[in-house]
Amino acid sequence: MVITDSQAFEQVNKDTPEDILLTSFSILFARHKGNLATAVDGVTAIKNLQDGDKVLISEGCTHHRQCDDIGTVKMPRWLSNFTGKNLVYEWSSGTEFPLDLSSYKLVIHCGGCMVNEREMKSRYQFAVNQGVPITNYGIAIAYMHGILKRSLSVFPDLAKKI
Repeated sequence: MVITDSQAFEQVNKDTPEDILLTSFSILFARHKGNLATAVDGVTAIKNLQDGDKVLISEGCTHHRQCDDIGTVKMPRWLSNFTGKNLVYEWSSGTEFPLDLSSYKLVIHCGGCMVNEREMKSRYQFAVNQGVPITNYGIAIAYMHGILKRSLSVFPDLAKKI
């Protein structure tokens, strides 16, 4: 099995033979924190995004942003390229997760490595209760790169849904 950083999915997928399982830390964290099924369900909202739709990109930690940052640079670029739409992006980090998500068409959350399980479940539940699709970085990246089914093959029941 190969476990990669989600940002490297595209290249690692090309470099890894099909008979070797491939997934990412972000996907494993979603499983570990108990929200993988919800995140897989939420990712399909990407294909329904329209011009002007608001997308919340949320980080659990408050790390120092770097050049070509995944949340503020790469994810918006991948989403815009994949959808071909002019989307409106907003961001949250650390404890600044908004309680009212009703204005968003999608929430994409980091894997949550610095957030405890209870907090991650709470954030996902806010979205579910408000009818807002939520997914995570790894699942969204795998989806947009056409390798979601492969990246979920370590969880056969979920891979069947794709």
